Amino acid sequence: MTRFKRALEPSIHLARLTLRAFTDADEDRLFQSVRNSSAELMPFLPWCHPQYARKDAKTWIRFAQATWRDQTQFAFLIEASATGALIGGVGLDSPDANGDANLGYWIRTDCTGYGYATEAARGLAAEGLQRLELNRVLITLSVNNFASRQVAIKTGAQFLRKTTGGLTLHGVKHDALVFALTQPNIHLTV
Repeated sequence: MTRFKRALEPSIHLARLTLRAFTDADEDRLFQSVRNSSAELMPFLPWCHPQYARKDAKTWIRFAQATWRDQTQFAFLIEASATGALIGGVGLDSPDANGDANLGYWIRTDCTGYGYATEAARGLAAEGLQRLELNRVLITLSVNNFASRQVAIKTGAQFLRKTTGGLTLHGVKHDALVFALTQPNIHLTV
């Protein structure tokens, strides 16, 4: 398993948002946010399902903490800087020997439409490119995930390719779109 070359800080401050590493104290807020948004999240996120329970939130937090320690993934909560309200999640994972890593994001249903996903994705991609010295940050999404596609475009990511059956969600293969963020097409100041 490939690891990131270095670690990120556990807290990243953006214009309106704070990206923060998960702690055990986040279990209930994570559970409530996912449950309240599961209808919208489930089609596009393999870990989201109708029976999502507190134990799933606890398992995810433990996994996120373990992968942070071994530098194979950096998963963050997205919080509103002004209030601390949980807005969603964003992370970098799957680093490879070529200097690429995958970027994923999700936003609570009642927080969509405010540009939070774009701000969080752009901010974390900039950290990955700058601090982790990645060559590219890839965003892979279902061809049916129009909201995520719009976020990728708004971050400044460039479309790379469409892959047939390139994404498996809930045991079903989906065609996927792959976008890439690189140093020249992202603002490193967030």
